Amino acid sequence: MAKGITVVIAGYYGFGNLGDEAIRFALLQSLNHYNTVKSIVLTANPQARNEISRKNPIRILWALRHSSALLFGGGGLLQNRTSNRSLFYYLSLILLARIARRPVYLIGQGIGPILGKVAQVATRLTLGQVHHIDCRDQESFSYLDSLGLNGTQGSDLFFLLPPSPHHSRLTQGPPRVVLSLKGLPRKRQAGFIEQAVHLLKELHAQRRVSCVFLPFFPKEDLALARAISSECGFSCQVLSAIGVDQAERVISSASALVSSRLHPLEFALRMGTPMFAIPEDPKIERFVHEVHSCDGPCIPCGSFPTVEETCLLLDYPPAPHSLRKTYRRLHEDRKQTFKLLLDGLCSSLTGKDV
Repeated sequence: MAKGITVVIAGYYGFGNLGDEAIRFALLQSLNHYNTVKSIVLTANPQARNEISRKNPIRILWALRHSSALLFGGGGLLQNRTSNRSLFYYLSLILLARIARRPVYLIGQGIGPILGKVAQVATRLTLGQVHHIDCRDQESFSYLDSLGLNGTQGSDLFFLLPPSPHHSRLTQGPPRVVLSLKGLPRKRQAGFIEQAVHLLKELHAQRRVSCVFLPFFPKEDLALARAISSECGFSCQVLSAIGVDQAERVISSASALVSSRLHPLEFALRMGTPMFAIPEDPKIERFVHEVHSCDGPCIPCGSFPTVEETCLLLDYPPAPHSLRKTYRRLHEDRKQTFKLLLDGLCSSLTGKDV
């Protein structure tokens, strides 16, 4: 293993999105196993000594010049469905790294969709400068191939986290349903809120179910959680501004999770918590398929759970050990591919001018 290797890590960090913070935690924890690898993290909210502002190009260029490589640490960074500004920010980081003559590695990366000819051409030319691209799913791998670029297929970096020693546990008393719902455009909110309120009122009336809202990205999700809670007619807990550890405990203690975000579902798989997936994003359907392809249980998935579907999940949940077993398999696969990637990165930086 090479000595004194420092990597600059980029991702959607410091914005309060628990999914991306969980990815960062998993990545840094895995890098800590390599005593000779140090990290500099680009974040919107630098706190630690090894963190710098992602908005400071001078400090970023300085960090790249004093590092060995730039590493994109997971997430759906390379897409412009949300904004062109985000896409071109990450493409500019790649160009800065190449100006500094540093190799670039993308690990656990979601790629696409990229809309518009200019954005597609810019992405193809810039990614052509990348040394290795590890995609987090088959669709990202296929999209990369459609751009005429090579890569490998891996999985989400969340799976670098080892199986949790704290398992989902059944508590005495009424069932507890945790909802982690992605914020919606205003034109879709009314119908969604109506469905959610109907479900929760019926569950509370029939089963005395208690409800906890867990916004994984409060900036986008908190308003929807509060709107649903305010119309339920009974007390619902709405959590915000919590950390990864607390989110894990909340999901672990749930009788069931209902989520339209990917990472709460991955938390639930790790903890052995039954779940219902709402495919607001194609990556959620990919996750459901990935679990099933690993001989895991079928995760119910639909536009919104009915009362009957939710009661069925509460009464006949998949065995927690089957969920945790599936997670363990995904973890072992991700750990192995990550080790190969990092060993390759370190060896390529030994005695080779990049």
